[in-house]
Amino acid sequence: MTDQFKSTFYPLSRQIAFGIIYVIILSLSCYSQIDKTKLQENKKKIEEEIQFTNHLLNETKKNKQTSLNQLIIIKNQIGKREDLITNISQELNVIVDEISVTEKSVDQLNQELTSLKAEYTKMIIAANRNQSANNLLMFIFASEDFNQAYQRLKYYQQYSVYRKKQIKLIQLTQDKLTHKKQVLEIQKVTQNQLLSSNENEKKKLTKEHEAKNQAVKNLQKTEKALLKTLRKQEAEAKKLQKDIERIIAEEVRKAREAAILRAETARKKIAKTDINPDIKVKEIAKTKVEEEKFKKSADIMSATPEELELSSSFTNNKGRLPWPSEKGIISGTFGQHSHPELPGIVINNDGIDITCNRGANARAVFNGEVTAVISGPNGKQVVILRHGNYLTVYSNLESVFVKRGEKITTKQRIGSVYTDNDENKTILQFQIWKGNAKMNPADWIAR
Repeated sequence: MTDQFKSTFYPLSRQIAFGIIYVIILSLSCYSQIDKTKLQENKKKIEEEIQFTNHLLNETKKNKQTSLNQLIIIKNQIGKREDLITNISQELNVIVDEISVTEKSVDQLNQELTSLKAEYTKMIIAANRNQSANNLLMFIFASEDFNQAYQRLKYYQQYSVYRKKQIKLIQLTQDKLTHKKQVLEIQKVTQNQLLSSNENEKKKLTKEHEAKNQAVKNLQKTEKALLKTLRKQEAEAKKLQKDIERIIAEEVRKAREAAILRAETARKKIAKTDINPDIKVKEIAKTKVEEEKFKKSADIMSATPEELELSSSFTNNKGRLPWPSEKGIISGTFGQHSHPELPGIVINNDGIDITCNRGANARAVFNGEVTAVISGPNGKQVVILRHGNYLTVYSNLESVFVKRGEKITTKQRIGSVYTDNDENKTILQFQIWKGNAKMNPADWIAR
């Protein structure tokens, strides 16, 4: 009797152990799936960016002479290609881990299936040995009392049910094993595809490096002409920037004066109000603090509840603002830095340059109001929007769709970006200010 119970319940404990191991393997597989999904989404995004960069590059190639903009786009494309190769390598690491987990799962299921079949074989042998009704009756009637006889009868009934369950469990395990083997085959095919894709991307990267080196050689031959053009553009940009800074300074001054006036008016009104003297003193002190705050801080312009709410919302969207053009690449970075290709040239950029496709439109990155529309020294248009304490500047526009004082919504088109037909380049210059302080737009727009 004891041996029979062991043969019944020991297999159950093994099945529980197999079940726990299987759950662990399954959880590892789910975690890997999440990582793989993120990598695939990122890969798709990078591939779209490379496709757009190819489009920009094809536009610049319409000009037979190599341009500086063409070189910048090639370098951007190299960076994206390197990102893509890194992403594919990470995908390969994930699929290798998945294959390892699946192979362990297959081995585990094979062991489980072998164990289940062995246990079932033992049950069949035992059943054949005791299949006659006389043997069953003898075993029951040999009981010491009625209770033991009843327990032995129940045991044989449960043993029969367990045998049927064992058959189902064997079939279920076989199905799982078949499925896992199919998954393993698919994973290995995916692995081979990723390896092939990785090699192809590396070949493309090599060609792009060659194109970059050739572009550098071509530009070196025309360095003097490039420097002359660059100096002219630099002078125009400085003049335009002075106009922008003057308008922003004036906007900040007017906003602060209005805020100070509101605080003074509120203080006078409180002074005339017939309220508790202690409360009056506190309220007057509060308006005085508010007034001093606007007098001392150069980056605080807002005073009304609506403006304060807009400023707060703009701040909370740092890193999530939409791009000022529907598509584009950052071809000029913020701040003062050496020119990437021309030695001895220092660039001072108060915003970022975004290279767009021909026919692109500039669009508002946030709700706001048009503060100014001006023309630059080169005849191009500039739009300045205010968003509470913040201002955004959109330069190098060919035409403008908005007017001063107009309320603007996020992603609303505000103008068309100018295309330089000599170099086949379309560049939007974008700036963000907080009062009189310049911000790096790259930190604010979604990446």
